[in-house]
Amino acid sequence: MKKLLIITLSTILVSCGIKRNKTEFDKITIDKELNSNLFNSTEFMLNPLTLKTESGYDNYPDSTQYIIKSNAIVNNDSLRLMRFAKLKRIDSDTLELKIFETNPAYSQNLTIKIVNNEFKTEFDYRMSGPPIEPKIKKLKQELTIKSIPKQNGEMIFGSFYFKGICESDCNGGIEIKGDFKAELE
Repeated sequence: MKKLLIITLSTILVSCGIKRNKTEFDKITIDKELNSNLFNSTEFMLNPLTLKTESGYDNYPDSTQYIIKSNAIVNNDSLRLMRFAKLKRIDSDTLELKIFETNPAYSQNLTIKIVNNEFKTEFDYRMSGPPIEPKIKKLKQELTIKSIPKQNGEMIFGSFYFKGICESDCNGGIEIKGDFKAELE
């Protein structure tokens, strides 16, 4: 009887530990005093894929301008900026924040899923040239935000850090850091 009880308790403890590791969620840091120049900025840019010609952008006199919502940088490489962000509700307790940019050299997407007061990140990118399917193992993730938006139209302001290592179809480490702002759609 004692053996059965010990085996049952051991199994429960081990399975709880495995479940926690599989979820890959970490605690969000809430800092109401968090500040960045980006949070109050109204700086904008043309779509990075817009081409300038002698008669205007993409042969139009004007082109759509986008508000810069992130100052994220990958591996401190100025060609690997991610300046756009979108926030949407997936279900009643889950938000999905996408920080991204597509330009002639890269298509990069950092997805942050926020569930209650925890989060997890995933990073994916493509490069011009032959198709690749990079697999990146997350080593470290941090997320600090002012607050979690509850209703459409509310803003999220935050700062993040992601560190990973390429496991296949890419080389070396990945380090991404930056600030962001986005309106809940």
